[in-house]
This record gives sequence, structure tokens and C-alpha cells, in this order.
Amino acid sequence: MGHWEENTAKWYEQTMVYCNVCGRIIPKKFWIVEQGTQKLVFCNPDCEQLHRDYWLPAQNQNA
Repeated sequence: MGHWEENTAKWYEQTMVYCNVCGRIIPKKFWIVEQGTQKLVFCNPDCEQLHRDYWLPAQNQNA
């Protein structure tokens, strides 16, 4: 299960956080899921669900 985190970058820092599924820029709060040793960043829990339901099965099928 994931949790919300907040981007702590200052307004003048040029850091961009992108959703791992849809590619949207995430300005402030993002959904973090730890998968093994990897942290995945999503713009919301719906993108996490899409990752689990579509991306992972498709990736495993091609392997």
C-alpha cells in the first residue's frame, strides 16, 4: 500500500517529479509505493492501480 508525500523543493529549484505511469508533472503531493527496493512515484492511487492491473501483467507477459 502506498502513502502520500509532499515535494519539499523550494519554488526557485528546478526539480520536476513525474508520475511513473501517465507522465504528468506532480507539483506538490505524490503517491509513493515501495516495490522491493524501488520507490515508484504516482500522481494518485488510480495510477498505482493502473500500474498493477495493466503495466505489471503486460511487462511479465513480454518477459
